[in-house]
Amino acid sequence: MNKDKIREHYLLALVEISNGRDIVELEEAIDAYEELEEYEACAGILKAIHESGYLTIRDLIKIIDKDE
Repeated sequence: MNKDKIREHYLLALVEISNGRDIVELEEAIDAYEELEEYEACAGILKAIHESGYLTIRDLIKIIDKDE
């Protein structure tokens, strides 16, 4: 499993969430990646969705900024 790819999709999903993207749209992206067997992308997006359930937007932005 490629941890860099998971992290990349995790951060991209965090950016999308912090910009107001609907979680349903991200879940649809997971479905699309599953069809393509891109399981690292699924893992990253799913992690971001789960974390967004208990983190504030400010916390999400801190995570994003820390990685740039």
